[in-house]
Amino acid sequence: MFVEKTADELASMDAKNLQEYYVAKLKNENTLLEERLVKLEGETNDVAIKSLTTEVEELKAHKVKSLESALETQGIILKKLQDGSLSGSSVRMAENSVRKALADNREDFIKAKDGRHSFRFELKAAADMTIAGNVTGGDVPQAQRLEGINDIAEREAKSYALFPKLRTAANTIEWVYETGQDGTIDGTAEGAAKDQIDNDFVVTSVALVKRAAYFKVSTEMLDDVSFMEGWLRNKLIVRLFLDVDNQVLNGNGTAPNLKGVIDYATAFAAGTFANTVDSANDADSLVVAANQIRLANHNGALTIMMHPSDVAALKLVKLSASDKRYVERLMMVGSQMSLDGIPIIENTNITAGDFLIGDFAKGTIVEKSGIEIEIGLDGNDFTKNMRTILAEWRGQLFVQNNDTTAFVKGTFATTNAALETP
Repeated sequence: MFVEKTADELASMDAKNLQEYYVAKLKNENTLLEERLVKLEGETNDVAIKSLTTEVEELKAHKVKSLESALETQGIILKKLQDGSLSGSSVRMAENSVRKALADNREDFIKAKDGRHSFRFELKAAADMTIAGNVTGGDVPQAQRLEGINDIAEREAKSYALFPKLRTAANTIEWVYETGQDGTIDGTAEGAAKDQIDNDFVVTSVALVKRAAYFKVSTEMLDDVSFMEGWLRNKLIVRLFLDVDNQVLNGNGTAPNLKGVIDYATAFAAGTFANTVDSANDADSLVVAANQIRLANHNGALTIMMHPSDVAALKLVKLSASDKRYVERLMMVGSQMSLDGIPIIENTNITAGDFLIGDFAKGTIVEKSGIEIEIGLDGNDFTKNMRTILAEWRGQLFVQNNDTTAFVKGTFATTNAALETP
């Protein structure tokens, strides 16, 4: 007795067992067809005799055609199984196609059993399956999405942290500075008048300026991307903070720009070292700049700020053209480099080729508050389903008038040339 195999059973069968299975299946189908023909030939109903005769002839022809087709199919299957071009999984796909077709035409088979009923169905031949050829409407397999966003690399803020901070509720900062000292002290002889001296003062001020930026984002984007609101907030804060960091270093002082420390700083002056240094290099310029600050009576801790490329060049400086030893005054402790004990800070935000050295405690960043974030509606945001995410900072950098000489700026190409012997 022939028993249909399940899909899992077919998948586990080798080529020999598959061949034996399909031979048995074809024999069983032939037997069932023979039985149907005998039954139809034995019918004597006068009403149906003509119709049955026609059906018998059609079934006989169908029998021959089915057997020929089955044998041809069997030969193809066996050949493909032998040469490896057809696998058990492909046979299983064909079996599934037959089952589906039989299930879809179940009602037609029932009608054919009880009487004359013509119908036809088509089996789709199994073919090789590929993602490109057999998958539509989406991605299979689905890609794994990593969480968050791969941010663009941002420069590190180096200037802001160097200055003391002052909070204020005012919009202007004032101070008094001394502009002059009159008179001298020479000592007092007996009965002579004492020496009179005096000082001059000026009141000056700086006004706070605002730095601000915003994103406009659709409510759909905020709702559908779970991390987007937090990411946008953080990105807005970072970008605005980097702007403030840049302004305290490079601001030109024209509102709404801050007045940066480079704008306050004193220009390099070679002084008595002009045209006295043989093979003058970057280290020589920094030493003379530090001396210039000391001569202006600023004795606080100094810091050197340079572009990373200039720091790399400084590390490569030799003692002379003939002496290939490196400059011994350069020291590296952990990740901190120093020259004669003065720390060197690498900052990509200072122009390559330039340097700044100074006592950063002599400058002050005054601010209303830290960076503030607000989310709200602006203009036609409501009708366009948009939200405005706003970040703003209000403050200023100031260096009091008599402290500007605590900072010296220069360009290595110019300062080295000023020191070089003729």
